[in-house]
Amino acid sequence: MASLKLKHIYKVYGGGVRAVNDFNLDIKDKSFVVLVGPSGCGKSTTLRMVAGLETITSGQLYIDNTLVNDVESKNRDIAMVFQSYALYPHMTVYQNMGFSLKLRHVKSAIIKEKVLKAAEVLEISDLLDRKPKELSGGQRQRVALGRAIVREPNVFLLDEPLSNLDAKLRVQMRTEITKLHEKLQTTFIYVTHDQTEAMTMGDTIVVMNKGYIQQADAPVTLFEDPVNLFVATFLGSPQMNIIESELVVKGNKIGAKLEGLENNTIWFRDETAKQIRNSGIDLEKKYLFGVRPDHIRIGQTGVDAHVEAVEQLGDETIIYTNIEGHKGHVIMKSPLVTHVRVNDDIKLDIDMQRVYLFDKDSEHSLIGMPSYNKLPCKVEDGKIILGTSEIPFDEEYGSHLLSGAYADNRFLAIKPEHIEFEETESNRSIKVKVDFIEERTNYNIIFAQIDGVIPYLIFKANKDRKIKVGDELVVYLPLDHIAIYDENDDSYFCREVVFPNVADATVKTKDGKTTISINRGQKLVYEDLGVADGKYQFVLKQDKCEPVITRKVAKTIPEEVLTKVNNGEFLSVSCYDEEPQHKMNTIFVKIKGFEEYVTLNIKNQFSVYKMSSFKMKVPADGFELIPVAEETEEIKEDPETAKPEQ
Repeated sequence: MASLKLKHIYKVYGGGVRAVNDFNLDIKDKSFVVLVGPSGCGKSTTLRMVAGLETITSGQLYIDNTLVNDVESKNRDIAMVFQSYALYPHMTVYQNMGFSLKLRHVKSAIIKEKVLKAAEVLEISDLLDRKPKELSGGQRQRVALGRAIVREPNVFLLDEPLSNLDAKLRVQMRTEITKLHEKLQTTFIYVTHDQTEAMTMGDTIVVMNKGYIQQADAPVTLFEDPVNLFVATFLGSPQMNIIESELVVKGNKIGAKLEGLENNTIWFRDETAKQIRNSGIDLEKKYLFGVRPDHIRIGQTGVDAHVEAVEQLGDETIIYTNIEGHKGHVIMKSPLVTHVRVNDDIKLDIDMQRVYLFDKDSEHSLIGMPSYNKLPCKVEDGKIILGTSEIPFDEEYGSHLLSGAYADNRFLAIKPEHIEFEETESNRSIKVKVDFIEERTNYNIIFAQIDGVIPYLIFKANKDRKIKVGDELVVYLPLDHIAIYDENDDSYFCREVVFPNVADATVKTKDGKTTISINRGQKLVYEDLGVADGKYQFVLKQDKCEPVITRKVAKTIPEEVLTKVNNGEFLSVSCYDEEPQHKMNTIFVKIKGFEEYVTLNIKNQFSVYKMSSFKMKVPADGFELIPVAEETEEIKEDPETAKPEQ
């Protein structure tokens, strides 16, 4: 039995190719977690890092609270089932299943006991004397599972184990693996690109794309409340209809004028209109309107549509329609319909309780459950100010904030699932008032107001928690889940401790040139800075410096991105790590003369993983010089000699 914690896991291959980016996930003991996403999204790489078959570039992997980054694969108490069955063709099923135990010099009697027990669980006891070539695909997969079971590991890793099976056998094996998880009561981590496998097998699904986690939640939550356009369109078959739309405002009402419906507006529910208005989004922009095929019906009123194709699937019908002026199909799925034919004109009745709106640029969901709450705030020494409320933070939290976080125009970001109802040492209380509630299958979404703050604070509540509209609540925000952002979605909260970028320096001006000699060797030379000669503290600003990118470093880089090297205005830097933000990267580097690593925010065109060291341009406004007072020896007077003359 084992729990796992993956904290800020990165995998970067040669040439700076990032396979996995800032992967964070807590996996509870005995859970069944499915990693799903398109090919190349990083799911198998993540699984192999857990198994110890791939090294972790940066981040921490804990199994049962033990850091295992440097623990060999064989010592992690993990069993992995691969896409290819990898059975030894010259061995029988019995020999294949017991081979790993034989290598460990386990006694024959114990091997026999474990193999027979696993074979009974998998219902392959009658196959133990056969060779792999005499087995079907499903039987071979059971043998591969049996080989993992006999080891009695704490964690099972399964990498697309059903991809080589036919459709009917895949359905059967899905059920068998789910039943196996129930019997063994062990942690399973399962990788697939098949959304049906993910939705039917996992209690937690992690949707990945381009190396990033898009959303991690229960299957029903992913379906009902996708946090962005990718999750919304990846899950569900047929996929969600997406139509470009403009927003229409009429008094307190807000509607969507879909592409092609110049004279027809679909009006949102009052609660949805309140959320849109309260979110502060630009009502003049174009957005993406989404509705699943399951939530469209044929009605007496609604959107005029022309039927282009009909698929009868026995218990349901999928109808492909065209809306005049819309480039793609609008698809609806309903119980068996026999009266609709190709070329019919029908009206589409859209369930307005189950519609979505996405930002065209960020692709974030704008209604329902957001990916995270983004609340305007001020950050001062020791506290975050939200409207009339203050959230004090301790020195440990503050040590992870970049200096740019301390400003008036910042945003507090926290995911809805991280808002708690119970007080702990690490969380902070805040008062809210419930404005409205939306019901979901397994939970309720609470839309609450913080005094003096727009937009809403949105969070989940279990059905058994009796919360009503108008209630005044105290909820708790865990400090370790609060990040500080700017308007560009760049974070000023880092996983690494942020040091003050300070080094001892000596300043000397001669012949119109100011030379700054940093402790232990490196020098910077500028036109006369008008600073007196002497000893200073040299403080490097976190957002003013930039790496020097030349043709030699990156041959294919555009001309306008290249940085000219001005002699005397750059430092030699050794790379340590980085934390990608949105338009910026926070990088952690070593510079000779600085006691601790230096933390900088730079444009995300540059990655420290592409090179082990580089030159960094330090403009004249990229640092501060703080004079160091010279120590003077204190002279104590002799009390006898200090007496006045008589």
